[in-house]
Amino acid sequence: MTASASLMPPRAPGRLTGRKVLAILVAFFGTVATADTILLVSATRTWSGLEVASPYRAGQLYNAELARAREQDALGWHLDASAARNPAAVATVTVSLSDGAARPLRGKALQARLERPTDKRQDVAVDLVEVAAGTYTARAEPVARGQWDLVVEVAGADGVAFRRRHRIVLD
Repeated sequence: MTASASLMPPRAPGRLTGRKVLAILVAFFGTVATADTILLVSATRTWSGLEVASPYRAGQLYNAELARAREQDALGWHLDASAARNPAAVATVTVSLSDGAARPLRGKALQARLERPTDKRQDVAVDLVEVAAGTYTARAEPVARGQWDLVVEVAGADGVAFRRRHRIVLD
């Protein structure tokens, strides 16, 4: 046997080594960690996750909300609301308000809110102005395309006398 002979067999070109396994594991878990980080940052920047400031307090006020709903139904009022968005991101909110006998209700103070279901930071509130008997309107901007909740409130002597919520889609 010669002195230059190797005791190790020659390496095959496609052989799986410890370094290759380590590189594969690092690449796999690095990709998963990167994707998780991107999704986590995106989720926390776009939605806070809270519907109300204090869910506990909202639960305590539930019976008062039910009583308010019964009072609202006893009024017999009828409210029709709509919103349309133009290409300049301006939405026109139109509301018609009538009593139980279909007579227009005049001189009421109305406020409308366009609430984004996925991002409360985009909510827009406007005061409606009476333009005809029982018909109120306002312009809201900027308003993006997509789903919105149109919440219309009629002010009463001791707060909100009437409230309606409509899910709408603005194009």
